Amino acid sequence: MKDKNYVWNPFRILSPKLNTEIRKFDETEDVDELASKSPEEILVIMVGKLTELTKMISLGFQSESSEQHEVCEKLIQEIGRLERASTSGILKVSETFGQNVFKAVVRLPSRVERIGVMFEHILACQKIKVKEGIPFSDKAKSELLEMFSVTVDLLRNVGDSLVTCNLVILDHIKGQSNKLAELAEENRMNHWERMERGFCSPDASAIYLKILDSFKGIAEYSVKISDSLCSLEDVSK
Repeated sequence: MKDKNYVWNPFRILSPKLNTEIRKFDETEDVDELASKSPEEILVIMVGKLTELTKMISLGFQSESSEQHEVCEKLIQEIGRLERASTSGILKVSETFGQNVFKAVVRLPSRVERIGVMFEHILACQKIKVKEGIPFSDKAKSELLEMFSVTVDLLRNVGDSLVTCNLVILDHIKGQSNKLAELAEENRMNHWERMERGFCSPDASAIYLKILDSFKGIAEYSVKISDSLCSLEDVSK
């Protein structure tokens, strides 16, 4: 009898590995050895890289340093390469899936990679901030750290959902994404209040608002990933 908490995982057609075996792939995986990896394994590696990237950019805002920028740029490049590899792998076996399943699965690598693009935008803002010595208020820093923390937990669940297709986790991703989007909007209002009271410079304002927009983009693409996986429930019936 099918467990109603789980969606059928189409990647099991391509890889006979168990969930525990897939989960071992994380941000430490060597991207130079992709030929032997399934599209699912590559997706899990991508999310691991995104989680590492999130932590490193967060540290950059705490340290006010450019120390991590080169490593972050490399991670972003690796995520792009992984997206191309995963999409290519799915396209090569497109006939294995039905049309509706293929439509849901083939979009996953791009949607994961788009989260990386949002972080690329945040990193660009951080570079300008450090280079030009633009200060953020303690409150703004605290708001950013909270959003980074929510995003780390969100990405961990995204990684788990790619492996297990657990409906409870998928629903939780939507809840966390909504929370992240709400935080971004709430922090936008807080920011304008600080501006009105003269506690924020125009230079800091432009950067901060771009960062908030990027967090909303991360929330949006996380929901789309969850929706793609949830759609498998209908097509598998």
